[in-house]
Amino acid sequence: MKVEEIFFRDMYRQICLLTDKGLTALVNLNDVFDFPPEEKLDGFLTYAYIDGETFVFEILAGAQLTGGRMKIFPAGYKKSVTFKRGQVDNAELRILTAEYSIAFRDKIQMINDRVINEAREQTRLIKNLDAFRHPYYPDDVVVYFINEERKPELLWVRCMSVDENILTGELLNEPSKNFGCHAGDLVKFGDAQIGEQNILLYLPPTE
Repeated sequence: MKVEEIFFRDMYRQICLLTDKGLTALVNLNDVFDFPPEEKLDGFLTYAYIDGETFVFEILAGAQLTGGRMKIFPAGYKKSVTFKRGQVDNAELRILTAEYSIAFRDKIQMINDRVINEAREQTRLIKNLDAFRHPYYPDDVVVYFINEERKPELLWVRCMSVDENILTGELLNEPSKNFGCHAGDLVKFGDAQIGEQNILLYLPPTE
């Protein structure tokens, strides 16, 4: 399947083989390998994760596919090169079995130690948010803001934590209307239903 056809959670924290004709042209191989392979690469083994805000694939190794077999060329341990999801939407992706993670467990642990935030991890498990997530920035969701005049505005909020179904996130846009908050503020929001439509609704602080 192509990357664009796969939901983020199905790839998240998985070893993924990416193949595409133009894929190797997107990177400088000297930035990936201590000693770049002389053989032609068909793709890359990558580790999929969210780097602060962006869904990315970090290169773990080059891959050469011949007769159903895969030859692997490990990337430099201290080198870090990533593809943003938007760069590789048209690439073919195959999620590899867990045995492939053994060879790269130290590098994967190093990545996880740097990027994993347990509070955010809990929000990434909430399937009710999925319809509102940005495809390239899965922590970012569309939230309805409604003021006293009942005039709604749709704004992006980055999920930070959840407590008893109430979410807290960072407001990413500056509202054009007065909601008592500004870009960069932490705001609370939750599930709501208007008619037959499910939405995420801003919850203003109570007096």
